[in-house]
Amino acid sequence: MGGLYHHWKIALENRDGAKSEFRAGRYSNVGLLAIRSLEQAIEACASKEGFHFHDNPRTAHRMRREWLRTKFPELVEKWDILWSIYGVLGYGGVNGERAREAIRVLDETLEVLRRTCIEAI
Repeated sequence: MGGLYHHWKIALENRDGAKSEFRAGRYSNVGLLAIRSLEQAIEACASKEGFHFHDNPRTAHRMRREWLRTKFPELVEKWDILWSIYGVLGYGGVNGERAREAIRVLDETLEVLRRTCIEAI
């Protein structure tokens, strides 16, 4: 079970991986790594409250989104955009514009979570 910094480190690794895959033109990986990055960032923030959604994999995805909806309702739309892009790229992986959008949305979302959860301690 990881804590705040453990999950945040993984979130940044996944984000950096998404950017690297984008530069390499491997767009299906961009969608996967972008949504994983956001999930890890949520785990980081939620761990401050004692929540560890990854402990229950069957409900983790739903509970992360629910936590985000409760704590950061303005970011739920970004979660939904990333999830949609993940689905599109994961089954086709040929759309560079969608991959570029995933990177942009992820960066915006991580910035809000960084300012609120990471720098706030």
